[in-house]
Amino acid sequence: MARRTTNRPSAAPAPRSSFLDEMKSRRRLRIGLITEIPGVTPDPSCVAATERAAALCESLGHTVVPVETGYDPAEVARVAGDVMGADLVVTVEDRLAELDRDLRDDDLEPLTRVLYDHYRTLSAADLNRTLRRAQGIGWEVGRAFGEVDLLLTPTLARPTPRLGDLDTSRPETIYRHAAVYATYTSVFNLTGMPAMSVPFGSTSDGLPLGVQFAGDLGAEPLLLGLAARIEEAAPWQRTVRPASR
Repeated sequence: MARRTTNRPSAAPAPRSSFLDEMKSRRRLRIGLITEIPGVTPDPSCVAATERAAALCESLGHTVVPVETGYDPAEVARVAGDVMGADLVVTVEDRLAELDRDLRDDDLEPLTRVLYDHYRTLSAADLNRTLRRAQGIGWEVGRAFGEVDLLLTPTLARPTPRLGDLDTSRPETIYRHAAVYATYTSVFNLTGMPAMSVPFGSTSDGLPLGVQFAGDLGAEPLLLGLAARIEEAAPWQRTVRPASR
């Protein structure tokens, strides 16, 4: 059972019963479908997996309707970057204070060092504006939940990245690819709204595909109940590809 922690300034709504009990739920839901968002053209395989998931949800008795995103992905990326970057700087500098020494060249991965050096320049006023905008984005996304119980999107805008496409030892690969891969997921990291990635098929060359369900604050019970029903109806078939010779 989730509950509020003593002396915390805020908390998510408490569930009505245990999460285990909620997984037995067969409540019919209204699900908002999002496949395309401004500035990003998702891979057809990712869209197809999401549409198959929507059809499965309908076969389980849920209603699926198309909805608008309600946010600007480019702005979300910038705001989320500032929030996480400021936290990174504090984490690194607090650790250095504990060690009573300065930062060394080999302390951080190359990407982390680039981010640390950049976000050290973020002013208090800049961070305050960022936090205000993060709250605003939460309100904008949250409006969708006045019409639907959950949102359904692809997990990634591209199929599973191959080794080396996202390499923290080569920051340029992250700059080139990360924003596209995180297009559908980063907004929920920023707002704190619960979301889950569900495995749903694979590409023609065997790479796994996923779909994402997201809910308003406190919607974990709805997500868990839906996940249990999906697992019953379409259990994930693990595929082991033969080793290259």
